[in-house]
Amino acid sequence: MDQAPNRIRELRIARDPKWSQQRLADAIGVSKVTISELESGKMQLTQDYMRRISAALGVASPDLLPESENPLALSAEERQLIEQLRAATEDQRLQLRKVADVIAPMHRAKVDESNLRPRKRA
Repeated sequence: MDQAPNRIRELRIARDPKWSQQRLADAIGVSKVTISELESGKMQLTQDYMRRISAALGVASPDLLPESENPLALSAEERQLIEQLRAATEDQRLQLRKVADVIAPMHRAKVDESNLRPRKRA
């Protein structure tokens, strides 16, 4: 079987198995035929369609692309970790970075930890 031209169908069903093409069409103000043609690749997936569909499905626009065209896509687990990091205080972020460096060190230049904490003003 050939690779799907995009991930609309996969993400639509992952959101809710009961999310039909008609429901997605209604959510973005197009016909069911339009969704069918976008999913099958018969119709071009424009940036406008990507924005509207991704908003309706609760995903990022690039997530609609096939994995071969979006190799840096984040998994749901990775997105959750990013959200946790964003919600953390600066001290918690520093601790998380330290733990991450011990558990899964990256092959990169050592980060200057003085830049990870907000500087106190005198």
